[in-house]
Amino acid sequence: MQTHYPSGVKKGRLSLSIDQGLLDRFEPYKQQVNFSAQAEQLLAQILNQLENRSWAERNAQALAAHGKNIAVTGLAGTEFDRI
Repeated sequence: MQTHYPSGVKKGRLSLSIDQGLLDRFEPYKQQVNFSAQAEQLLAQILNQLENRSWAERNAQALAAHGKNIAVTGLAGTEFDRI
């Protein structure tokens, strides 16, 4: 998943504590990695997962009712299945 933000987007700062051994292993590659961009992409993925989970929890009753309705009435258009 690639997230693109407008070039003029306001940036904030975040302090992270990273295992020193991991940082040492990255040392030879630090010129090849944009840590800010990678962290931003990872945080966006985590946020998407959290928001999706929250949405599913908020809508759990409606989703369950819809599933029960499908179990009773079937999916719309199944009469056209030819497989």
